[in-house]
Amino acid sequence: MNPGVRRLLRPSWLISHVLVAALIVSTLCLGIWQLRRLDERQSYNDLFESRSSQPTESLMVLLEGAEDITNIFYRSAEVYGEFDSSRQVYVVNKAQDGVAGVHAVSALKVQGEDTYVAVNRGFVPRVLYLEEGQKNLLPPSGIINIQGLVIEDKEDTRGYGDEVAEIDLETLSSYWNVPLAPVVLQEQFENDTKQILIPLPAPDLSEGPHLSYAVQWFIFMTIGLIGYPIVLRKIARQTIQVA
Repeated sequence: MNPGVRRLLRPSWLISHVLVAALIVSTLCLGIWQLRRLDERQSYNDLFESRSSQPTESLMVLLEGAEDITNIFYRSAEVYGEFDSSRQVYVVNKAQDGVAGVHAVSALKVQGEDTYVAVNRGFVPRVLYLEEGQKNLLPPSGIINIQGLVIEDKEDTRGYGDEVAEIDLETLSSYWNVPLAPVVLQEQFENDTKQILIPLPAPDLSEGPHLSYAVQWFIFMTIGLIGYPIVLRKIARQTIQVA
């Protein structure tokens, strides 16, 4: 065995080999993970576009006909009913167009039903929320028709209160003491300069940075696969020449 090879088999170099191998495997796994994230994002975008482009239907009809509640997520739906102004919470720590604020969520009593629907009525900047309080954020009165996007709720571990972290239907149902439909309706309305609440934007349907991140990880992996052996070969030759 020549001196160059023997040098590269010393304990310090063996540790280096293991570390580089681990980095190569890690970058490979990270690149594959980003590709999976990209595939998930593309699947979500396709599903959202497919469902949201369908005609608007009655929310109650959609709920009655859904064998699996997830099958009606992202559908456009409408419901007739009356808001209960005593049942309203605010989802905090939200941002829109770089502005911090809250989402106003109100309980809508469905006309002719014993069921309520949690309606996300829109965004309000936190400055206005703190200045105006709740007096100008109450929902309209009377029987109205609400159109919106059917979305799922999210678990909220903060518990009860007028300010919540997420729209958790089970928690809200207990807090409001009313039966709630198993979905959230995200209201869609025309932007009115007299309306404090701002419509929520449509979900971002871009593919995100996942592909570029995957390429970067694969480049790092390639550098390790090609560059490290070149370095080892150069060191081995220098060792032989010195010997």
